[in-house]
Amino acid sequence: MSTRRITAGKVIASLRLFALPISLLSVPMVTAAVLPPARWRWDILIASTAGVALLHLTGNLLNDYFDFLYSVDRHDGADDVSRPGRSLVRGDLLASDVLIEALLCLAFAGLTAIYLIHVCGGSLVWFGLIGIAGLYAYTGPPFKLKNNALGELTMFVVFGPALGLGAAYAQTGRLEPMALWVSLVPGLATAATLSGNNFRDREEDGRAGIRTIALFYDGWVAQVVYFALSIAAALVPFALAALGLAPQILLGAPLLLLLLARPYRNMWRGKRQPDVDAATVRFEAALLLAMLLVFVVQPPEP
Repeated sequence: MSTRRITAGKVIASLRLFALPISLLSVPMVTAAVLPPARWRWDILIASTAGVALLHLTGNLLNDYFDFLYSVDRHDGADDVSRPGRSLVRGDLLASDVLIEALLCLAFAGLTAIYLIHVCGGSLVWFGLIGIAGLYAYTGPPFKLKNNALGELTMFVVFGPALGLGAAYAQTGRLEPMALWVSLVPGLATAATLSGNNFRDREEDGRAGIRTIALFYDGWVAQVVYFALSIAAALVPFALAALGLAPQILLGAPLLLLLLARPYRNMWRGKRQPDVDAATVRFEAALLLAMLLVFVVQPPEP
């Protein structure tokens, strides 16, 4: 008889909670960029943030499920212990366990969507559908966009314009140009996180027969893409401030690139870094938090 036990620790580890600052901070940051706090609808903000976070968790779980199902994720020695997203490879959970987790997260996200559609109108559903479609198509059949070098672009759209325009639309009922500009930051930084992750996993992905950007020219393209995306994410708030579209304190945003000193050094040397995704998320979280605080203290001119 099997002695396998599902514990809270194993379930929590499978969720990859370290990546949640992307969704937990992006919605408030975009909201602060288009409205002063006195005009926020807090019920909408909380429901939007919760819904995006739940969809994010759904995407994490589906990614692990499909990568394991199609033998993309395999045993990789000591890295399996410390690397995020290895619950299935380690045997902590069964594929069916992770799929059930994903469906539960999606169901709870659906509850927030029902509330938001009731309060904000049916047009909001299109932003959610774009997010769900992108998260599924990333590794789900028949699309498997990650496996065809389209993963970075997909995550940029989902965590950038789709998330940002949707969050602003929920609050204001219209498409906000400022929301589009500031949403480039989480979009670019999330794509950079994925690029670093794919560079780390390029040998494993190559053995599985999938083709990510990290496999182009022995990883050289992925190195360039990682630098370009992360630097661009820090330069967007700098550019907005320089153009007078956001508070001038955001001119210091590029200084946060110092948080990527170790990933940059390892990427430059072509060295594999097991926690490159977590390190890049910390950079993104600091950047989003800085933007949120600045916009709250000094909202942009309407």
